[in-house]
Amino acid sequence: MKKATLWWRALWLCAFPMLLVGCTTQAPAPQVHSVAWYAAHIPPPVIPTVSAPTQSVQPAPAPQELHIVVDTSDRQLRVYKGDALLETFPVAIGFNGAAPRRTRGDDITPVGKYRIGYVRFGTRYGPFMLLTYPNRDDARWGLREGIITQRQYDAIISALDRGEAPPQNTPLGGYIGIHGMGPQFADDPDSKVFPGRWTAGCVALSNWDARQLATLVRVGTPVDIVGEVPGYRRGTPAQRRPAGLQSVADNPEGHLDHLLAALQHGSTSAPQPAYP
Repeated sequence: MKKATLWWRALWLCAFPMLLVGCTTQAPAPQVHSVAWYAAHIPPPVIPTVSAPTQSVQPAPAPQELHIVVDTSDRQLRVYKGDALLETFPVAIGFNGAAPRRTRGDDITPVGKYRIGYVRFGTRYGPFMLLTYPNRDDARWGLREGIITQRQYDAIISALDRGEAPPQNTPLGGYIGIHGMGPQFADDPDSKVFPGRWTAGCVALSNWDARQLATLVRVGTPVDIVGEVPGYRRGTPAQRRPAGLQSVADNPEGHLDHLLAALQHGSTSAPQPAYP
C-alpha cells in the first residue's frame, strides 16, 4: 500500500510539467508591433460625396469709372458713371471761347483730355478742381511751335508720367480748373452760374453746383473738354478785350475781377466773331 502511494506521487510529478506545456501551446501570447505598423493599418476615413453646384459663380463686374464731359458748345458739364448720366451742370467758359491750343494769357478754355490734378477747398471760388493742363498733346504742340523749351517739355512729360499735375508756369499757361463763382454770388440749390464767356480759361459753375461736383470727383477723374467755340479776334490782350478788361491768366484767383469788368462793359453778351 505504501509502495502504491509513492508510485502515484512519482507519476503525478512527471505528468504535471507536461500539462503546463500543453496549456501554453493552446493560448499563445499576442504578437506586439511598432507604432508605425499600427498607424499604417488605420483604415482611411469615409468621405461623403458632394454634388457639384448647378450654377456657376460669376466674377463681380469691375467698378465703372466716373468721368466728366464739358461741352463748350452748349455750356454744359455732364457727369457720367460708365454710360449712365448722373448730373448735368450749366457752365461758363473762357472769355475767348474754347480751342485745342492755348497759351498763357489768351483766355481760351483748352479742348482735350485731362484729369483732376487736385481738389482744393476754401479758395476764393469755393472748391477748385485743377485740370492736368497742359497734357502730352499740348506739350508736343508747344515744343514743335517753339513756345516751350525742351526742358519745359521734359518737365511736363515727367510729371504726367508720375501721375502728377504738370508745371503750371510755362508759356502754355496753367491753373485751368473747374470752380464756383465765389462768395459774392448766391449759394443755394436754385442759384445758376452767370452764363457766357468770362473766365480766363477755366470752367465755372454756380457755387452750389461746384460743391456738389467736388463731392463726386477725386484725383485722377477723367475730364474731356469738347467742342470748339470762337472767341474775340486774336491779338494783344488789350486788343481783344473791351477797354478796362485786364488779363488774369497769370492769377488763378483773378476770375472775379474779370467777371465784374465784363459785367460793367457788357462783354458777356458781346458778338462772337470767329478766329481769323
